[in-house]
Amino acid sequence: MVSTAKRTLEMQLLLGPDDTVPVAGRFSYRSDRPYEVEVAFISRGHTVTTWVFARDLLLGGLCGEVGEGDVRVWPFRRPGEARRVHIELATVDSLCELSVRATELTAWLEQTAAIVAPGEEGRYLDLDDQLARLLTGKY
Repeated sequence: MVSTAKRTLEMQLLLGPDDTVPVAGRFSYRSDRPYEVEVAFISRGHTVTTWVFARDLLLGGLCGEVGEGDVRVWPFRRPGEARRVHIELATVDSLCELSVRATELTAWLEQTAAIVAPGEEGRYLDLDDQLARLLTGKY
């Protein structure tokens, strides 16, 4: 049986030093895909885009800067404000930086850890089945 953790978090799209736009991010985690998280960005009730990346990036980004290439994550705090986590997503022709409350992201990550503890992902992934699906084109 597949266990899931889903939560929609209010994020901020950073346009400039003091210019932000609210964005909803629907964070999803599945026990049958234990290494990854999916974030669907929602505007006006419709999914605008979806990104899939390693859960370890979000876990590591709570405490320090992690990632390179397409996804980078790091903690951020302005004096007098609550701690946040910044997530930078890059494509060949664009870059966007988002910010989410660290307490909300941490609570969701704790839900994922209750499903599959960090470091135990390999116990939940059937590599033989995944490879067979990939080789037969069923992925």
